[in-house]
Amino acid sequence: MEFFLPGLLFFIVAVVFTMVVAPKVTPMVAAVLSVVFLTYGVYDHYRFFASEYRFSTWQQGLKIYSPFIMIAAIIIYIMYGMTAFFTNGSVPIPNISLPNALPALSNTVNSVANSFTEVTNNIGNTITNSINNTKSMIANVNRGLNNSIGYTNRNKKSTSLFEAY
Repeated sequence: MEFFLPGLLFFIVAVVFTMVVAPKVTPMVAAVLSVVFLTYGVYDHYRFFASEYRFSTWQQGLKIYSPFIMIAAIIIYIMYGMTAFFTNGSVPIPNISLPNALPALSNTVNSVANSFTEVTNNIGNTITNSINNTKSMIANVNRGLNNSIGYTNRNKKSTSLFEAY
């Protein structure tokens, strides 16, 4: 019990955080947190392996940090790009509309969209009909097999698993 309740509490807090806080976080917050965690990881690694760093030469020490330096540079570049192109941490979505000078193109686009919708609906109906026919065929075969071997169960509504579907 002493391990179950804290684990359950942690799980509930994680679920609430994931459903309430995480969707509202901007990419800038994620970039800043990644820099913070990267810095802490480098510091903790150096603190944990301090004796190995003391006995190594300065070239090998710099070689170890090169991936972290590269990742930090990429993250900082991404943060700069977000602030340079977008303001307030939100991505603007432009409104795309066809100009009035091209009504024929607008009609063509609408007719193509309608045709695509009709084809998609026909494909969906065909698939649904095929599935229903297959279920019906399996149920009929199952009913025939049950009748031929004399299996009946009068206490239940269905005589087999296939008839429930």
